[in-house]
Amino acid sequence: MAANAPPQGSNYLGPITDTRRWVPFKHRPDDIFVCTPPKCGTTWTQAICAMFVFGGPDHGHQPGVVSPWVDAVFSELDDCMAQVEAQTHRRYLKTHTPLDGIPYHEECTYLVIFRDPRDTYFSGSNHRDNMNDQELALAVFPSGQDAFEEWLYKERPDGVWDLTCLDSLCHFMNTYWPYRDLPNVHLFHYSDMKRDLRSAVARMAAATGTELSDAQLDAYAAAADFGAMKAKADQFAPESGSGMWKAETNFFANGSSGQWERGLTDAQKAAFEARFAALIPDAEQARWMLNGNGEPSG
Repeated sequence: MAANAPPQGSNYLGPITDTRRWVPFKHRPDDIFVCTPPKCGTTWTQAICAMFVFGGPDHGHQPGVVSPWVDAVFSELDDCMAQVEAQTHRRYLKTHTPLDGIPYHEECTYLVIFRDPRDTYFSGSNHRDNMNDQELALAVFPSGQDAFEEWLYKERPDGVWDLTCLDSLCHFMNTYWPYRDLPNVHLFHYSDMKRDLRSAVARMAAATGTELSDAQLDAYAAAADFGAMKAKADQFAPESGSGMWKAETNFFANGSSGQWERGLTDAQKAAFEARFAALIPDAEQARWMLNGNGEPSG
């Protein structure tokens, strides 16, 4: 492990996450970790990885089923480890956990996706309302008339996870951002993917050592388009067919950037700017977290 490798050993516990589940995990050198906060492009990136792993857009697999979510408590740990060990193809693993709470290995690849936190708020609201398990939904995502203010000002206790709030998003960002120059840690932004998906797929291919022809790159980008994935929601929605969602297609409700510009009042926009500046004081980091490599919005 390199001298400047991320620190390890933090535990995060919540209604969904238990990072102690990583203890029996045995990594392989070509493992891909898909690392995102919720509603930041997890399913999108898993779909792209599945095309890399299975050699084309028409592989017929459910990317979210094939991709183990090791630190989620939705499955028995023994069953999850059996699935992970039984996979003979290149593995791509999902996590919503900060970098200090997951295994880090120099030889593995980490695809890290962020999104404007304001857009994750609106996407998360839809996610909450589309869940059949409303007890779980309300445990992790605020609701009611003051939901935005709760999301904006809630403070996450150390070691607690799955609380959907700006503080959690910024903590997640702060564990990955300092290591963005490591050769195996690759940061992507949802807005950049929306602006130029073909280039994002090309970057992910390079990051994972996947060689694609121009024709393959065109085909992969077309298959990963939001509309194409929504049309195949039964294949691409995570936990599809398990009864988690009221409607699989509603998982892909919008997928746009800049929803917050229409959904927030001027006072809420100003409050966000002040709170965000306090949580992410570094100007370069703040600018990138809001809009990736594009021009600032708003």
